[in-house]
Amino acid sequence: MAWTKEKMVEAVRIHQPHLGETEILEKLNRAKDLFCDSTGIYDKQEASFNTVANTTYYDMASTILRVESVWLNGVKIPRLIGKPAVDDPQTSTEGT
Repeated sequence: MAWTKEKMVEAVRIHQPHLGETEILEKLNRAKDLFCDSTGIYDKQEASFNTVANTTYYDMASTILRVESVWLNGVKIPRLIGKPAVDDPQTSTEGT
């Protein structure tokens, strides 16, 4: 039996009658994201974007739960542990 959105909201309301539907759905979605991330059960998707010279940091969509690998021009980039040795020129605070 598949659970519909309405059935899930009603099941939560039995124990948490003070919560509104929007808050219940936000909590259910967050629980789903945490479960899928911790178990590795999630939709693997590829994302790509254009890079800019001398730019180290990029904003990521909030829907991205985990980055498995990064490729640049067909070359897999090794996982960085810690802070980069060279920072973006526009974000560097050295010498100030």
